[in-house]
Amino acid sequence: MVFQLIKVLSAVISLCLSAQVLAQDYPNKPVRWVVPYSAGASNDVVARLLAQKLSQKWGQPVVIENRAGAGGAIGASMVANALPDGYTLLMTNPGSNAIQHVLNHNASYSNEDFIHVILLGSAPLMLSVRQDFPATSVNELIAIAKATPGLLTGGSSGAGGSSHFALELFNLSAGVEIRHIPYKGAAPAVSDVVGRQITLIFTTPASIFALLEANKLKVLGVSSATRLAAFPNVPTMIEQGVRDFNDKIWFGASVPAATPPNIVIKLNHDLQDILQMQDIKERFIALGLETEGGSPEKFTQLIQADIKRLRQLVKTANIKTDE
Repeated sequence: MVFQLIKVLSAVISLCLSAQVLAQDYPNKPVRWVVPYSAGASNDVVARLLAQKLSQKWGQPVVIENRAGAGGAIGASMVANALPDGYTLLMTNPGSNAIQHVLNHNASYSNEDFIHVILLGSAPLMLSVRQDFPATSVNELIAIAKATPGLLTGGSSGAGGSSHFALELFNLSAGVEIRHIPYKGAAPAVSDVVGRQITLIFTTPASIFALLEANKLKVLGVSSATRLAAFPNVPTMIEQGVRDFNDKIWFGASVPAATPPNIVIKLNHDLQDILQMQDIKERFIALGLETEGGSPEKFTQLIQADIKRLRQLVKTANIKTDE
């Protein structure tokens, strides 16, 4: 009995020492950062920006891998099942985690399959239409929608994604019926807004920044409580009478559960340092984003609160993904 106890204690000590050595040597090879959305989406833009800084800091490549589909579930599932060694990160957002937790009861992973390392930033959603669309304000859009119920269409990055939830919230708040059209990613949905196939989309500033500069899209309203510094002339949804529409999406870095604590701490510390860099702050502001930061506990609590909020919205709006 004593001999067996000694063996167990020795194994535990060995595992702890191995984890510490692994963390001290981390990273000593390329790191993969999975973005569960298409290239060009706001999560992709931010991940590439921060991956470049991490590569410089670590002296190791940080490779972005886009795995779009199923509202973020494909990429998230890949990370949930990856080795918990710190060499596979997930660009976590409401679509891949909180929303999947609420809607996808058949998902191959759960929120408990991750350690949520750090909240990187947040962004409001912008209600955008093509440049020559007749409405020039949210109130004018609502008037058109009420005069033609079910005729206007709103695209999203996928059924159950953040842009889908924003559209359903808008329908509820404004008392309109804009039909949801799901896409496999934000980029094709935005392209169809420009191409007149659909009417509008709710998406982050970073996803449409180039199209706004090219005058191919115009923004009718922003979902933040106050106007954005990068878009001071765009009024908020609340300013235009759409109550209870202070909605932001968040994004952060997560790793598989059972990743050694020392690696989690290092990732949190290094990403925290990068978020404090002046050029990163300025780039975030220019893209209409806000830098965040904080502890893994802070990020985890945010996700849990979002799950509770979204569960109520699903019930109220009767949101489904079988479209």
